Amino acid sequence: MLRALLLCEDGLSVRIVTRIFKDLGVDVEHCLHPLEATKALTSDRFDAIVVDDQVPGSLGVLDNALSHPGCEKSVRIILAGAPTGVGAAFQNGAQIILYKPLSQDRVRHGLRAVRNLMARERRRGSKRVRVDFPIKLAYKNGRTISGKIEDLSDTGAAIRCDEPLPNSAHFSFECTLPDTQTMIQATAEVVWQRTGGMFGIRFTDVSAPCRKTLIEWLRTKDSAKSERILAAKA
Repeated sequence: MLRALLLCEDGLSVRIVTRIFKDLGVDVEHCLHPLEATKALTSDRFDAIVVDDQVPGSLGVLDNALSHPGCEKSVRIILAGAPTGVGAAFQNGAQIILYKPLSQDRVRHGLRAVRNLMARERRRGSKRVRVDFPIKLAYKNGRTISGKIEDLSDTGAAIRCDEPLPNSAHFSFECTLPDTQTMIQATAEVVWQRTGGMFGIRFTDVSAPCRKTLIEWLRTKDSAKSERILAAKA
């Protein structure tokens, strides 16, 4: 699921933005203080970061967001109290500005376009790495299935299993990343399947520490691949 961080103290603005994001299938984490928002950014991934420029320090949070793992591709939005601050807003990394007082129709129109941009950036930002190591899937009814993972990103994976997987049921996904002692656990669902026991799964719930670890591991593997390609061309 796409996720957004909202830093705002105004109750009406929070209700409008949260309700419309929810209608668009975007989960919202609401923060009241810049320190709270910064802590969330350092421990989790967000597809959009929305800050109210009336909160002291909010523009600094937006400006620093790009330095946090998992937020490099975040869509950055400012809830602006007045047009006079537009220049400063864009200097602090804003991509979209929504002027207050917010109206349902205007915010819905703006956030619908934002949601499409978020999905596109999520696809671009998900590093996929070819791998080959075992995994275990577990269902609520106690059924467990073993398989192998062949392609991995922080949003999902391509796996091979000898047994058929139900299309509609969620299951727990568990694996140990190669060359580490790190266990990755997530809730997942099947999004596609092909002949030969190949399945595509999407992670629907991953804890912040697991996601951060997975992103860093994927980045390391992707960097190592780039170095091998450069060495081969030299």
